[in-house]
Amino acid sequence: MAVITLPSGLLVKEQLPGQKRFDLLFGSAESGAQQARLLGPPRWMFSMVAPDALETAAAALWRKLILSLEGRVNLLAVYDLLNIEPRGTARGTWTCNGGAAAGATSIPIAAGVGQAGTTVLSGDWVGVGQGSTGPARQLLHVQADVTLNGSGQGQLTVTPPLRVALTNGAAMVWDKPTCLCRQTADETRWSSRRGRQSGFSLDLVESWEGS
Repeated sequence: MAVITLPSGLLVKEQLPGQKRFDLLFGSAESGAQQARLLGPPRWMFSMVAPDALETAAAALWRKLILSLEGRVNLLAVYDLLNIEPRGTARGTWTCNGGAAAGATSIPIAAGVGQAGTTVLSGDWVGVGQGSTGPARQLLHVQADVTLNGSGQGQLTVTPPLRVALTNGAAMVWDKPTCLCRQTADETRWSSRRGRQSGFSLDLVESWEGS
């Protein structure tokens, strides 16, 4: 297994992010009442579609990417192509300030005194465990606005919950944070017509190796 990164210059017409849930739903036939339980951790989904009628060099880049994944063997590090950095103003080096337990949806952050008064906004992405290929690597979606205090510290509300605990000082990535994904299909194809190629696409779901 290898981790493949998105190549620079890859032409993408459309990216479709989403989330796959694993919820167990119980219902009463008599009352109609329902209850839901989390059966397993949710996983991000990403689909990417290339523009039609790609010229030779652009098509070659897509072919190389698809074939380098070797079907479902290798993992692709995927990020939100539209939101590659936070809408908020906080930058610098972010770390977990004091640790956070597995299952937590609130993470204390320290970005340094130089980031005092800056913001992290709902809809921003944060990555943790970005050097891992196991469950510790996560792409987290910020759910509430926060303004960092005079020490450059704050509390991020995120989803999904942490799969693995964060230790004090653990790195938190805001610049193109990724999750690891595998292809959902076991075959791929494209078309060649009049010197151009079309039909390149990837359907991916978050996946990780054993811890």
